[in-house]
Amino acid sequence: MSTPTPADLLQLALGVFPPLPAIVEVLSEDGGGFALRLADREDELLHAYCPRTQVRKELRLLARVTDPNRGRYEVEFEVAEVFYHSSADALVHLTVTGVHHRKMRRAAPRVSVSERAHARVLFCRTLPRDTRLDLRLADISATGVAFIGMSSLDPGDLLLVSTRIGGMAVHFEARVVRSDPAPYGRFRTGCEIIEYAADARENIAAMAESAPAGGSEDQRRSHTAEPIAPGRSSDSGLLGRIQRN
Repeated sequence: MSTPTPADLLQLALGVFPPLPAIVEVLSEDGGGFALRLADREDELLHAYCPRTQVRKELRLLARVTDPNRGRYEVEFEVAEVFYHSSADALVHLTVTGVHHRKMRRAAPRVSVSERAHARVLFCRTLPRDTRLDLRLADISATGVAFIGMSSLDPGDLLLVSTRIGGMAVHFEARVVRSDPAPYGRFRTGCEIIEYAADARENIAAMAESAPAGGSEDQRRSHTAEPIAPGRSSDSGLLGRIQRN
């Protein structure tokens, strides 16, 4: 298969997004996420508006889009240019660098656990950096984790989590994917693990492989990404860091 051009990738992305103008939520490689207001296209570029303080040239962004007929997709961008638009917003020119279809299957087997954990906020829309959170793990795999806590978190928030599993101290960096209300005023939060010690990954993967098959509805929401058109950043940048785990 020949490598698609930026124009090819842009056309694929436009087939995934709602008709322009449209708003999509994106994750940033610098941490967190925000609403990207897609306005127009010009040749190989998308024109969009977003918070001025959260973008820079060469920043990589990742949008996850669900099409009711075709399933879920991931579209990765790189910021080509940033222009002043207002005190709050910037006009950005974006290059599409990858379009991926998300298969409806788990990326890795997950095991149920009930362990206390502590997290330190690295980036959060609503909590200051270095805020400490007390958590209770619900399940974990080599690629993701779910926990129960008192704080509602936003997609893109970054946490450094510490716990003990099977008597072993485990530390990992996690990016929030979703946070849903749970009983007694708590929240169940699902995360992608984006930084993991190799020995901890191997031990947890072995535990999950030996656990009974199945899982909760929340566990079955995990997906893997299958490229439908290889982009130059398919194994690097934000999408690569998320998916390689």
